[in-house]
Amino acid sequence: MSLDDGEIALNDIMRIMISTDNHLGYGEKDPIRGEDSFIAFEEMLELAVKEDVDFILLGGDLFHDAVPSQNALFKCMNLLRMYTFGDKPIAVELIDGNQHFHGAINESVNYEDPNLNVAIPVYSIHGNHDDPSSFGGLSSLDLLSTTGLINYFGRCTDLTKVEISPILMKKGATRLALYGLSHIHDARLSRLFESRKVHIQAPSDHDGEWFHLMVVHQNRADRGPKNYLPEIALPEFLNLIIWGHEHDCHIEPQFNAQRNFYVSQPGSSVCTSLSEGEALQKHVGILEIYKDKFQMKPIPLKTVRPFVFESVNVANLADELHLDEGDVSNKVRDMAEKRATAMIEKAKEMVTDHVKQPKLPNIRLRIVYLDEEQMFNHIRLGQIFNDRVANPADMIHFKKMTKKAKAEKSESSPEKTKVQFQRKECENITKVEDLVELYYNNLDESKSLKVLSSKALAEVCHQMVERNDNNAAENLINSYQKKALDYLMDNMVAEENVNVELQKFKQGITSDDIFNLLGSSTHKVRQSLKQNTTNLENSRTSNSGNENSDDDCLPLKNVRATRGKKKETRTAVNKRGGTTGRGRGSADNLRSSGATTRSSRVMPQLEISTKSISSSRQNPLESLIRKDSKRQGKSKIIELSDNSD
Repeated sequence: MSLDDGEIALNDIMRIMISTDNHLGYGEKDPIRGEDSFIAFEEMLELAVKEDVDFILLGGDLFHDAVPSQNALFKCMNLLRMYTFGDKPIAVELIDGNQHFHGAINESVNYEDPNLNVAIPVYSIHGNHDDPSSFGGLSSLDLLSTTGLINYFGRCTDLTKVEISPILMKKGATRLALYGLSHIHDARLSRLFESRKVHIQAPSDHDGEWFHLMVVHQNRADRGPKNYLPEIALPEFLNLIIWGHEHDCHIEPQFNAQRNFYVSQPGSSVCTSLSEGEALQKHVGILEIYKDKFQMKPIPLKTVRPFVFESVNVANLADELHLDEGDVSNKVRDMAEKRATAMIEKAKEMVTDHVKQPKLPNIRLRIVYLDEEQMFNHIRLGQIFNDRVANPADMIHFKKMTKKAKAEKSESSPEKTKVQFQRKECENITKVEDLVELYYNNLDESKSLKVLSSKALAEVCHQMVERNDNNAAENLINSYQKKALDYLMDNMVAEENVNVELQKFKQGITSDDIFNLLGSSTHKVRQSLKQNTTNLENSRTSNSGNENSDDDCLPLKNVRATRGKKKETRTAVNKRGGTTGRGRGSADNLRSSGATTRSSRVMPQLEISTKSISSSRQNPLESLIRKDSKRQGKSKIIELSDNSD
């Protein structure tokens, strides 16, 4: 669809930079490829400034690791501050004042914070690489949102149901409803769709026509039952879906005739796996929207490292290479060396005029073989190209082609059939967490776990292997132990019934409970942020009449409680005097009425309840199952529950 006919006013066209799967920090310790992800991310930001976009929309996996390194965090923050902050007026007006952004102190967009000077807002959902499933329930995007660098949205806090409400904004005559669905495990999301627990709210058309834009981060390709998100599961009132997670670049919108919407798959901005799909040209896109019309302008990235992929089947070259005689290994090796040389020459054609583009190419030659005699030492061959390619160690990849043998007829008993089925099930499982869960589920009762569930151990393995979270085991087990102690304490279990009750507790643990245990500390962190914000606002209000106050030099103290003493709080008041605006031109006038309504929102009320627990630390289980009900050294625990949702 073209919007370049000249009859449409530029003030009515919303321009959005689209990018997904940036994977900042991928291979950052590699001396050659360590900067690739940051170079491509910086080019995307440069293009956003050059194209004068209204905002940037990211489709998840901003970071490659769930717990990114300090180097990756620093470079990301530095680039966002450099390219998205400035004095440019914000032309897009936020309409919906009830939209909460995760991690934001004022629970609104960052450009409405008077202490920040944002020129290009960045909106982002999280992906499977930077999701908040690690201990504490905090994502790396929460850190960026708290610092005011991005607007983090689309996060699902209730794993029993998914409620998606859009961010409503407008520019001139164009009204946009932006929906976000951050990554949820595909099997879990599939169950939620089947049980009709996914609800997507749409705005009313009474106020005008809306353009419905959704960004998701899930498997799009069919990778097995309940292991992807079918497009037909999404509502048909959507106009366009930006699909993250898939690294193959198909940024041109594809029409889905069944649901009557378009799907754009931008792909990754950096090559994270030497596969055939990654060899496609990397793009970002400029999405232009006018009322219910749109057009996507793909922009090829010029700083991406050249990558050439080829696959060779040795069986097809048997006659050409005369593999029926002589040294087969050396013949295949010579063929691979010639192919690699030709691929390097082909990669030279991909070099652009951009000064920051890495020149050494990624080369991947996949050799499909039948017999092991057709293999050779690929590492030694890679050393020949050590100064000509960026990946000499994994330049050659061998893949064995298996022949399907005819099944022999044999008598089989039910026991043999069961063993064969279990063996086949183990062969089909490729994830370590699935293997762990299958192992513990098939153990004898005498050897099975007494308290921990197999689901909990499987999730620990998933966090340590897939998320590189080395503290996952300790953190999850500590939370699990506390939940078990609370269960025993609430039921006042007698000593002889402890094993039976613990078995009931173990059987009652669900996957949702485990995810809630991972996010158990998030609530306390956010309540602390809200309390500090409330105290600061109260202090500013009480001191608004004192213009000669010297409170600027007072440090900001954390609220701490000591035994036998009341809580003392000292807050710092930063007197600015007059208005706190930064001079954004006409954009301030556009946002003045909406900002007043949002700033007057009432903070969610907290319900406070107290209960007593034993202070014994030597043997908690023994102290919980004592027959006498007397406990010494009781201490009060204050639990905060937020019912704002």
